[in-house]
Amino acid sequence: MDSKDLVETPQRIHGKRKDDLEKVLSKELGVRYEEYRKNWIAVSKREVVTDFPLYIQIEHTGRCNLRCPTCLQGIDSLREEYSSSFTPLDLDLYKKVLDEAKGYGCPSIAFHNNDEPLLLKDLENRIEMAKEAGFLDIIMTTNATLLTPERTHKLIGSGITKINFSVDAFNEEDYKQVRKGGDFTTVLANIEYFCEYKKKNRQELPITRVTCVASKFTAKKIEEFKKFWETRVDMVEFQNFQALKGHTEAIKPEGAKVDSSFTCNGPWQQVVIRANGDVAPCCSFYGTGIIVGNIKDSTIYEIWNGDRMKGIREELLKNNFSFSSACKQCSETFYTL
Repeated sequence: MDSKDLVETPQRIHGKRKDDLEKVLSKELGVRYEEYRKNWIAVSKREVVTDFPLYIQIEHTGRCNLRCPTCLQGIDSLREEYSSSFTPLDLDLYKKVLDEAKGYGCPSIAFHNNDEPLLLKDLENRIEMAKEAGFLDIIMTTNATLLTPERTHKLIGSGITKINFSVDAFNEEDYKQVRKGGDFTTVLANIEYFCEYKKKNRQELPITRVTCVASKFTAKKIEEFKKFWETRVDMVEFQNFQALKGHTEAIKPEGAKVDSSFTCNGPWQQVVIRANGDVAPCCSFYGTGIIVGNIKDSTIYEIWNGDRMKGIREELLKNNFSFSSACKQCSETFYTL
């Protein structure tokens, strides 16, 4: 895959192999998956508002075992404020989410946001519950530090369709800069074991992807990163840099600029449910600054179709980010190369 094969989208830069992998998912998951992806394109263009979100991200713990400099988990004051008092999402609340989503035929769920899902001891059981509830596209993102062989065996049989490995490096030296608290040798071995076990068991799914945030540490090494990882996983993806205002602007990529054409489609696509039940309308670092409800008090349907969400969509259709301090900060700190 040459550099000309890289395609840029608002949030991501990815290889054309994505189209081939969509064919694999369509083959494995059938017509309902194809219909979901058509709907996903429509909501991503902000053309329609569905009765219920197509995608639910659940942040089961709010915690992470790494302290990466590009993430709020790597900044002590932000991490403390973010989820210091959280306990894992209550299982009864989780079941409530699944039951409601099943009733509306919600097709996609993710087991991550700004946390590490493998810290959850019953993660695999919760994934299987989501599969039983009828979710088609079941996604998790992990830093792979806790991905033991035992957990690999459980995960591959659990029903996940995509697993994203957040690594940001292709050697030990770079890894130490961008993934504080992890060990590159261990992570590489864990990912390679996962991919080999999947191949050994002749499994098409889950699709494996390694991601890299384009920062001052990584932006000049995109080609090297791609060449190292593309033979090991199904897909390599680069994510544009989102700064945390007042904290991480200094590590944006050299030459990167705030994207003046930036638009937001999060409130048309998804909700993020945090471990305390709070619901956010997007997965941005700033999303928790716009809490639109709590599943302890309301249904997802009520929140999704409520006045708060409607108001957010109306303002975003005007490309107005000044109505919310969180949206304003997000729009001012999203950098593209």
